[in-house]
Amino acid sequence: MPMTAQASGFKPGDVKPWPGTTAPAGWIKANGALVSRTAYAALFAVIGTTFGAGDGSTTFALPDLRGEFIRGLDDGRGVDSGRGLGTFQAGDMASHNHNISGYVSQSQITCSGGGGWAGVGFPYMATSSSVIQAAGGAENRPRNIAMLNCIKY
Repeated sequence: MPMTAQASGFKPGDVKPWPGTTAPAGWIKANGALVSRTAYAALFAVIGTTFGAGDGSTTFALPDLRGEFIRGLDDGRGVDSGRGLGTFQAGDMASHNHNISGYVSQSQITCSGGGGWAGVGFPYMATSSSVIQAAGGAENRPRNIAMLNCIKY
């Protein structure tokens, strides 16, 4: 016997990851699609136009959670203030320094700004104008597993 929304404990607007490529019955992909306000009336009653007004009268936008991490709304706490419900935030990395100490070879650093090299002979000692070469990937992310985010309608 299929579970009803009440029996399952899920309500319209609930979001969950799903281990398949199609949404289960009673759920729809959270992919930013414009959907009917009538066909998905219970969901529209919960999220309205938070994620987009659609055509302004007959459709509304689903949240687009493809490839996104969900961050809790600040709701007055002060760690992510000024953000509205459903708003997107681009990636960022906090400002930080990389200190160079000791001796490094000339091939390990790039010198910029005309600062030159300090010391005589080999190895060379870095001056304050030394730059550590970039390393790493194209984004900051924790270990993760990809699943299909779905929203209950």
